[in-house]
Amino acid sequence: TALFYSVPETMRYVLIFLSSFIEGVPVIGSLFPGGTVALLIGSLSEGGFVNPLGAVVVIAIGTFAGDMIGFVAGSYFRHPRWLKTFIESEKHKKGWDIFDRHLAIVVIFGKLIPVVRSTPSIFAALRGVRFRRYILYSGIGSVLWAFVGVYGGNTLAKTLGGSVALLIILGLLVVSGIIFLVQRIHRKRKK
Repeated sequence: TALFYSVPETMRYVLIFLSSFIEGVPVIGSLFPGGTVALLIGSLSEGGFVNPLGAVVVIAIGTFAGDMIGFVAGSYFRHPRWLKTFIESEKHKKGWDIFDRHLAIVVIFGKLIPVVRSTPSIFAALRGVRFRRYILYSGIGSVLWAFVGVYGGNTLAKTLGGSVALLIILGLLVVSGIIFLVQRIHRKRKK
């Protein structure tokens, strides 16, 4: 833990913002263990590493900003013919209808699900969702996500003790990285 505390406080918030931002960007965010990072920051906040409420604000802003990058990118790339074919395909119609009908649930609560959390922004833009509507859902989801991650980690540290919680969360980071690599290798071998 001494390594974490050796980082100056201002830099801690900058790093928290950057990790949250990366976690919010589509595709890249699906590969980044943002949930574990939020839990890690939460567990460290129990020992005074950062103010938990400050961490919630920084994580919410970071993930929201990454999400908006995805929405803008989706809006920009929504006109190519091959993409229109994919989105308007009869084969995918039922899935898109469900997505459209439950957009608020997908965007708000999807933030709590690894891999899924960073993808709705690009799909919402491709589907023509209004920017203001998406901002509202993304803002609510980002705050919910940050609150659950930070205070979940904080509660874990209080319950199990800071060092044990930190080891569990760091273990989750390592295991999730290994699982990702194994899946990636497995997919390449299948092809």
